[in-house]
Amino acid sequence: MTENPEAITRPILGNVPGWLEIAFYAVTFTALALAGAAFAARLWRHTRGRPSPPEPHADEGLFAKLKGLLAYMALQRPIRRDPLAGAAHLLTGWGFFILFVGTCIVFVEHDTPLHFFYGDFYLISSLVVDLGGVAMLLGLALFLYRRHARTLAPMLRSWWTVSLTWLLVVIGVTGFMLEGARIAEEMPAFERWSAGGYATAALMRSVGISGETALAWHRALWITHAIFCVAFFALLPWRFFSHIFYSALSWVTRTARPRGQMRPPAAAESPGAVTWSDFGHRDLLQADACTTCGRCNDVCPANAAGKPLKPREVVLGLRADMNGPRDGDGDLPLTIGDDVLDSCTTCQACSDACPVGIEVFDKILDLRRGRVEQGRVPPAAEGVFESTAERFNPFGKPHADRLAFASDQRPPVAETGERIELLYWIGCAGSFDPDGQNVARRMLAILNHLGIDYRVLGPSECCTGDPARRLGEEGLWEQLAERNIRTLKHHQVQHVLTHCPHCFNAFRNEYPALGGDFPVEHHSQFLSRKIREGALHLPRRMEGKITFHDPCYLGRGNDETEAPRDVLASLPQIETTEMPRSGKRSFCCGGGGGAMWMETRGTTRVENIRAQEAADTGAGTVATGCPFCKTMLTAGNQSLAEEQKLNVSDLAELVAEAENL
Repeated sequence: MTENPEAITRPILGNVPGWLEIAFYAVTFTALALAGAAFAARLWRHTRGRPSPPEPHADEGLFAKLKGLLAYMALQRPIRRDPLAGAAHLLTGWGFFILFVGTCIVFVEHDTPLHFFYGDFYLISSLVVDLGGVAMLLGLALFLYRRHARTLAPMLRSWWTVSLTWLLVVIGVTGFMLEGARIAEEMPAFERWSAGGYATAALMRSVGISGETALAWHRALWITHAIFCVAFFALLPWRFFSHIFYSALSWVTRTARPRGQMRPPAAAESPGAVTWSDFGHRDLLQADACTTCGRCNDVCPANAAGKPLKPREVVLGLRADMNGPRDGDGDLPLTIGDDVLDSCTTCQACSDACPVGIEVFDKILDLRRGRVEQGRVPPAAEGVFESTAERFNPFGKPHADRLAFASDQRPPVAETGERIELLYWIGCAGSFDPDGQNVARRMLAILNHLGIDYRVLGPSECCTGDPARRLGEEGLWEQLAERNIRTLKHHQVQHVLTHCPHCFNAFRNEYPALGGDFPVEHHSQFLSRKIREGALHLPRRMEGKITFHDPCYLGRGNDETEAPRDVLASLPQIETTEMPRSGKRSFCCGGGGGAMWMETRGTTRVENIRAQEAADTGAGTVATGCPFCKTMLTAGNQSLAEEQKLNVSDLAELVAEAENL
């Protein structure tokens, strides 16, 4: 591009006195040392919690973690679920990274024997670095817009969050002004490659800043820019900036547990959490990783219904308590109200939505466990515990009546010691809840029609313990689980079939930890398979439009979204339609986590919201794959206008009708 490439360059710190250069390096290294010490102190604070239970991680091994970290930082996939937030993070992150690389290049050129910062390399790197600076400023502008546009996201708008964002803006702007003042002194033509700096220089020249005046501006701007950069280094461990570090750690240490699975308690003798130090190391790290984006609040059914629970505030409450007493003996109970905990339906939407891998569900359940440990049990939950302990079901019904609903069908009950090839697990809702009983009757009719050799347990069947465990009664769940596992092992059960996603989840994800590893199939999977094999022909024509409500413990909890849709697609002359929130992003019915028996008031009811969503699709029928969902949506259906009323049917009921059973 020129006969003398070395002339195409710029002096590094050429207008900065030596003493000022030394002072800058000293202050910068001091700020970085203080920041490192603050990070170390905070990580030590995390170790005040309990050791996190050993669990499989999403990225196992050092290499996998590094790969996952780089992919997370470079691609921002979880954050890109929100396009605006994704664009802001990508622009700011990549822009900042390019500026950092540019700073490293200048440092290597100035402080090592290497000499390369001239000619074509200088021109290209100048262009790339300036484009990085523009990208960072655009990303920061999107952040500020998102923080202040209330219609976009429920972001926390604390003064410090906005101030730290503006600090980065000032660093970017003063950087371009500093470059512009340097170029404005003589305006060399080759500096046109420094697109942002050259444009700034032209603007400065237009108002009379050139020559010696430009040099004076350059020195003043260098000092100003340096002060703001040092402030950034010093503030890295503080508040909002620290999430850059903690969120990356949170992401690479996230677990690989299915969404529906509760984690094991940290300590068998004290399974719950009462104070912040009762939580695991990873919980405390995740509390610091929260960016206050509010996505968990956006998807929370309790929050949507106006109930007290806001998942973000649970995480921030934990962080606030962690910032409290530091003498080692002053830990106080967490200030999270019982009504907040009672509102949770354990749908796991909050954990699924979090872009930094925070497992909010685990924290709420540990707080419920802690409450039970303290004997602070709401009356409704106490009734569930007592009924489950005494009658082996949470509905308060006599245990001996488990098969009373099917007395006319006479399902084959396993005899003592009999080996069972296929066990149909009816469950408590199937035995005692009217909506669940209708589903169980249809499943029994289908099994009999297929001529399958199956058995039921009758009075030998007990509640899986799902409601008790999710309400915080870990000991009762373990007793029930161990009892059921003994029963199934006694009968050498080869395969379990259940129509309840909560029972399905217990067998698939939680019983194996206690030695109960039994192959289990949800009835949507069973029905889909039998239709595919031609065993079910579905000759009866059915008309109308159907939408499917994905149960949380089937779709999000166990990644099964296709089997129910395959069943519906097989129904003759049926048109299917989807709700806006469906599949793994489905909206809860409001019945999980013990909410079938608990009532926390809000401005509306979760089931009413979901029923309205189903009705808005124009469907005449909403299909379900869970007895809890069927009960809740049937209740929600009552809130609809008369012309919007829906038929609420389980998959088994629809298949039995199409099969003329």
